[in-house]
Amino acid sequence: MARLTKDDWIKEGFKILSEFAQNKLRILYLCQRLKVTRGSFYHHFKSIEEYITALMETWQEDNTLKLIRHSNVSNDPNEKMQILTKEIAMSDQRVEAAIRSWSYYHPIVKQKLQKVDEIRVAFLQSVFEQLGFEKELAYKKGMIDYAILIGMQQLNPDLSPAEQQEFFELSYHPEK
Repeated sequence: MARLTKDDWIKEGFKILSEFAQNKLRILYLCQRLKVTRGSFYHHFKSIEEYITALMETWQEDNTLKLIRHSNVSNDPNEKMQILTKEIAMSDQRVEAAIRSWSYYHPIVKQKLQKVDEIRVAFLQSVFEQLGFEKELAYKKGMIDYAILIGMQQLNPDLSPAEQQEFFELSYHPEK
């Protein structure tokens, strides 16, 4: 077997999260799944806490910052929202739901999730401000749209991308 990279370990962590098995994100279980020794894990990470931090930082980059960058290719706020909803629909909602539930009992995950929530709501607020809403109302509309997304992830993380897209489009109302 080829040598594992940090990325291989991170990908396996996301597979475990997509199975809603976040309580199994332990060094021994990861090693068993990847069929390697613990030495392989420690070659890349000093501790499980460092691994979880890397996992969460990768999630933040891939599922938040990249989506915002992709949405920002347009100056049109309506188009930004369309791009964003398509990008969200293509992401793994099971991982999103698992991370949110994991955050209730893991301090590293809780801290990273709070930061991601702030970034996401701030972006939505900025889009609504570009649409002409006052700052406070733009914030509230961003919170509502984000709450709808979280609710959909929790209620049915197995929706297909097409079904997710349909719900997201129904929830987005650019008019005042």
